[in-house]
Amino acid sequence: MKKLLYFCLAGLIFNGSSALAQGNVNVEEILKAGLNDLNTYMGYYVEPAAKGFIYSMGSGWSQTAKPHGVLGFDLKFAVSGAAVPSRYETFTFNPAEFEKIRVVGANGSPVQLPTLYGDPNTGGTLEIFDKETEMTLATADIPPGIDIPVKYVPAPLIQGAVGLPAGFEVIGRFIPKTTIEDTEVSQWGIGVKHDLKQYFEGINIIPVDFSVLVAYNSLDARYHIDEVQGQVASMNVETWTVQGLVSKKIAILTVYGAIGYNSGSSDYNMLGTYEINGTSESFTDPVKLNYEAKGAMGTLGARLKFGPIFLNGDYTFQEFNTVNIGLGVSIR
Repeated sequence: MKKLLYFCLAGLIFNGSSALAQGNVNVEEILKAGLNDLNTYMGYYVEPAAKGFIYSMGSGWSQTAKPHGVLGFDLKFAVSGAAVPSRYETFTFNPAEFEKIRVVGANGSPVQLPTLYGDPNTGGTLEIFDKETEMTLATADIPPGIDIPVKYVPAPLIQGAVGLPAGFEVIGRFIPKTTIEDTEVSQWGIGVKHDLKQYFEGINIIPVDFSVLVAYNSLDARYHIDEVQGQVASMNVETWTVQGLVSKKIAILTVYGAIGYNSGSSDYNMLGTYEINGTSESFTDPVKLNYEAKGAMGTLGARLKFGPIFLNGDYTFQEFNTVNIGLGVSIR
């Protein structure tokens, strides 16, 4: 029986199981090549989604450099989207990295194949073969990219903040465990913003606010492939960000910016026992992937505030440039 690439939760969580199905990855056939080949191939295939989540979740922490006054607060819902760079739409399939997989018709030469965010109309065939006898053990279609209108990795954010004494503000993110079809998703994060302008005597003549922000974010997801067989796909994403913030308020408009450094990691695991088609052989926990991303970032954005209601949007320049749009309530 043909299995799809269930562990690619990026497409599953936010685009629905139908988008995941578009990936059409025949894991059970590729398993005939062994765990090393499966993990190598899927490591390249999933990479843009895994790294994109790190960048999209690391953004959207602030829409002004000025912390709330004591017990002032805001609550917002936002969506971030990390743009997948074109270089992540394909990967180089190098036969030297694989023991039992080759691309039919490539004659042993490296070829460009699509990642999850690559061309959805790619054709071609993977051949799983015995290295000693050169006999074909199985074939599988080359996994195409998912068919989506824009190549962004989205992440939802529910965020609140409250002002504390001495120019501090605590920011929290929380999504309780939520079930989307067969997927469970939860998220939490915490950040601290601190006013720096207060420490410079006479600097109030400078008509801008500036502060520093440190924040951590974690997202966990589990997709039940087959509850009877105990087959589960899991994803965990953790991010850190350190930023210097500056903003200027003019009537209902606040213009803000940030420079800083983002880092994070994401793990994709396919857990449980999986049988190989046509054999009595099986593998337990066959896929374990880990990714890291880090680098400098810079953000430019604007907030419009109508009474307690605000709308903000910003753009972050980083390896995966990120757009963030938020709607919320703020009371200082």
